[in-house]
Amino acid sequence: MRAQIDLRLLDEDGARVFGPGPRGLLRAVGATHSLSAAAAQIGMSYSKALRIVRNAERGLGVRLLERRIGGADGGGSKLTPQAVDLLARYDVWERQVRATGEALMGSVFAGVAGVPRVGLVVMASGEARRFGAQKLLQPVGASAPDDPNGARTLLELTLSRVPTDAVDLVVASRWPEVQALCERLGVRCVTPAGPLQSDTLRAGLAAFADRPGCVFLPGDQPLVEPGSIRAVVRRLALSPGAIVRLGWQGRPGSPMAFPAELFDALAALGGDVGGSALLARPELAARVELVEATRAEELLDVDTPDALDRVRGILESEAASGAGAAPASQASDVERG
Repeated sequence: MRAQIDLRLLDEDGARVFGPGPRGLLRAVGATHSLSAAAAQIGMSYSKALRIVRNAERGLGVRLLERRIGGADGGGSKLTPQAVDLLARYDVWERQVRATGEALMGSVFAGVAGVPRVGLVVMASGEARRFGAQKLLQPVGASAPDDPNGARTLLELTLSRVPTDAVDLVVASRWPEVQALCERLGVRCVTPAGPLQSDTLRAGLAAFADRPGCVFLPGDQPLVEPGSIRAVVRRLALSPGAIVRLGWQGRPGSPMAFPAELFDALAALGGDVGGSALLARPELAARVELVEATRAEELLDVDTPDALDRVRGILESEAASGAGAAPASQASDVERG
């Protein structure tokens, strides 16, 4: 699917006075120095070409052609300075509107009828200093009571929550054991150039440079709901230019989603910071929109062994009660605004 954008100038009564047709005719006049030759070149009768020019002149209130009859060179037509200026302005307007319109189309219709989908980067390259070990490979249990495959590690559980029919997934990690796990699961993994959060962010962005937006999810956030990720992606589509975050009762958290127009700013970040560092800029902080989570535990990240024990306890409680989030394969049934 692609966009078609036709731009026209109208008078106060809504009648067309200028657009792609008149623009093409004037360009042909500029090349041939003759209205009749220009009309013939584009397959139009002279009378229709003259009518188009006169209609545009009336609507715009300026002369577009200087016509010469007879003479040594047999007469002809040339563009007036006003016509040259009009063509230049129209071309700039068209380029800008088309670029904006195509970007909006890519954002609003992401994932529809072949339009590239939003990317989702699972950030899995941290040092886990507070945890004291490689936390992403710690065992946690099944992703949901009715999931026959289960998720044996923290990262596998997080990955199982990603609705892969709604986003394209990549894991960004520099740890060989995480990369090996991704290879076993058939999940694409990219390697950051360095140990910092900004390095991990850039690696993920590079994987989705041509996408209309990108979602960033920490690899240690295993209780996020597939429906919440869907809701974040949908809000990104319906609020062009917004920075979308999952939150709980007004408290922002992750995942965070950014439109493509901010990819360069994200890639320019340095140091051990993630995308939230951009929000130090007031004009960007004002663009944040929160999507409400279904429960506070969705925002829980596993920074310590105690937090991991809490996740295990929640999963055991859900298994005992038969509750829990729908697995990613059922995520299409979980749709929230």
